[in-house]
Amino acid sequence: MGSLDGQIIVRPAIRVEQPLGVFYAFSLSADRLNEITYSLPAEVRGRLDQERDDLKSGYSIFGSQRVEKKTRLQEIASFIQTTDATFPNAIILAANYSQEGLFVEDESQRWKVEERADGSCTLSIPLGADSHASIIDGQHRLHAFNLLPASAPQRKMELLCVVFLELPTPFHAFVFATINFNQKKVDRGLAYELFGFDVDERPVSLWSPETLSVYLTRLLNTDSASPFYGSVFSSADTGKLLADKKNSSGLVSVSMATVVDGILRLISKNPQDDRNKIRKLDNKSLGRKALLDYSDLPLRKLYIDGNDKAIYEIVSNFFAAVAETIWAGVGVQSYLRKTVGVQALFDVLRLLTVKREVSADKFSVNSLVNLLRSCEGIDLNGDKYQASGIGRSEIRKDLIAALKI
Repeated sequence: MGSLDGQIIVRPAIRVEQPLGVFYAFSLSADRLNEITYSLPAEVRGRLDQERDDLKSGYSIFGSQRVEKKTRLQEIASFIQTTDATFPNAIILAANYSQEGLFVEDESQRWKVEERADGSCTLSIPLGADSHASIIDGQHRLHAFNLLPASAPQRKMELLCVVFLELPTPFHAFVFATINFNQKKVDRGLAYELFGFDVDERPVSLWSPETLSVYLTRLLNTDSASPFYGSVFSSADTGKLLADKKNSSGLVSVSMATVVDGILRLISKNPQDDRNKIRKLDNKSLGRKALLDYSDLPLRKLYIDGNDKAIYEIVSNFFAAVAETIWAGVGVQSYLRKTVGVQALFDVLRLLTVKREVSADKFSVNSLVNLLRSCEGIDLNGDKYQASGIGRSEIRKDLIAALKI
């Protein structure tokens, strides 16, 4: 068991960088892992009735909640209690996203990594309920330990884990499918469909808020006219990773998770519930129109009506105006250009959609530039804010004060 510092577990970790993003390898006891994790919001149901012996570990994916195969759990539990028990494959986790599918805003509830100059890393895991990580792969292995007697020493077995700290929820299914697609018993297509990663296959009317947010983020990153062109990266927004990956204007470096979550909060309060409702068989003909509208999320109606172009233009126009005003007038190292700044700016955009009429005129680049002029120069030296939840709050407060909204 790692050392406990108050309500935080501290473990040594190894940083691994791959094209999808950075993850960290570490170990933790099975009992502790079961305390701090939850199952993916997907139902993975064994083919109980029709499976043959050669499909004994097969899966089918339905609905919205994971259903475990009891026979498989019992088999693993029995193996755990043998003298040869070993699990060299990693339990794969995704931290810092809530069970509702939103990025955890409370910094005290987020998993963090401290990276030292010598390359060593320390992973800090808070024990609050909001800090629980989702299990991308390895649920049956981990939950089989719960079948053992409470006093069983095997519950203390150390398990190898890897954790993504900033991986948007739709990518969880992508990782799961990537791990399993060579095993014919796992249907990769079903995993993609369930989690809304099927942008090319599923009708637009059935896109969940998560699917649309990922799609628009990709578009913002690849559209040469976008203020985020070439500036959104799949990994966490660390200086080490992003130092040489700025766009030609050098205005911003930000993670995909930041932009996806920013868009998501403009159109959904509970992405998981929205996804589940859209995918219900009874709502197949309705798609997005099965969802309720919210007066405090004006862009949600555009989403429900399928006016995705308008959502994209509002986000793009707002940040184009930010680039011309706020980003142009701050210090090079200002956190207004980094994760906390972009998060705060998305907060302001959400507030503006409530306070201003959502129209092409009110959210044109020119109109927004005129509005944001009052925010120019709020961090000329680039040293006013810090990279934390407090920094985000301070930036948001100063922007709102300058805008007088």
